[in-house]
Amino acid sequence: MDWTEFLGHQRQRNWFANAISQNKLASTFLMVGPDGIGKRTFAKLVAQSLLCTQTDPGDLAFCNRCETCLQVEKQTHPDVIYLARDRAKSTLTVDQLLGSDAARMREGFCYELRIRPYSGRRKIAIIDDADTLKEDTANCLLKTLEEPPPGAVIFLLGTSEKRQISTIRSRSQIVRFSPLSNQHVAELILRHGFLEDPTQALQLAERSHGSIQHAKELNDPSLIEFRNQIYSFLQQRPMDFIGFPKAIIEHLNNSTADGQPRRDRLKWCLDEVTEVLRNSLWIQMGVPFSGATDPALRFAPLKNLPVRTILRLIELTQETRENINRYIAPAALLEAWVVNFARLARL
Repeated sequence: MDWTEFLGHQRQRNWFANAISQNKLASTFLMVGPDGIGKRTFAKLVAQSLLCTQTDPGDLAFCNRCETCLQVEKQTHPDVIYLARDRAKSTLTVDQLLGSDAARMREGFCYELRIRPYSGRRKIAIIDDADTLKEDTANCLLKTLEEPPPGAVIFLLGTSEKRQISTIRSRSQIVRFSPLSNQHVAELILRHGFLEDPTQALQLAERSHGSIQHAKELNDPSLIEFRNQIYSFLQQRPMDFIGFPKAIIEHLNNSTADGQPRRDRLKWCLDEVTEVLRNSLWIQMGVPFSGATDPALRFAPLKNLPVRTILRLIELTQETRENINRYIAPAALLEAWVVNFARLARL
């Protein structure tokens, strides 16, 4: 991919182009915005622009042909460090940042960043899943962020600056990314082959909230079936607070591996409920469906609840989501959520 194929975020691109041309690029960037909108790709394209040997160092551009560009594209360049949490774990770990106990500060992210650049230009780091940094783990980064190696550039990718500790925020240049337009998501849906019909792609994009990741999930047949099951429970009056969590746990057991993948899928389930609540809130408040050609695509069975009740349900669901990684038994957590959900909905 090159800049001509990258969709959206023109304002952020112009900002980086100006900073690079004036040689005023900061060392650490906290890039925040919803998942699936291109933050990771954007960071990689900036890295490619900074390291390309065939373009002017003052331009946000790269040739996409030299060995450096090809290595960055394939994520094999020795001067670009990629860090993400192990999918089997819920957070980035101290060992990933500082090395194992037996080799503390002789391996790991902070050590690799301080190794002299292979190309002689600079080191670049892309840290995914920054939202999962716990306070003790994030503190391991502070010295590196305060005194980065000369020319080093660090990208921290997250969904919200509020999820980062204050010392991380204060040491970073915050770059905010917005959801993609429906047209851009539709183009990406066609480009990735999720759908072939442009009209269907646009309809899917209108439900994706500007995220190609969400569009992919919406187009997954197994998830569509389970999403419909969630919707059927939300439509029941009174709500089946025994069958609902049981159905979710059964789905988790049959569709995902134990451990963190199962917790991630549970978060997805709660995100789907939050989406329904938001639709209901928008209808209750009279907010139009911006860009939607078919309002019926917005599922909102709780639209007749008072605004205050819907807000409390959203808060309850988000609080439950935050507790998923705190090693609380999912079954007990779900049962408590459904009981409280049904109680609030009745009120």
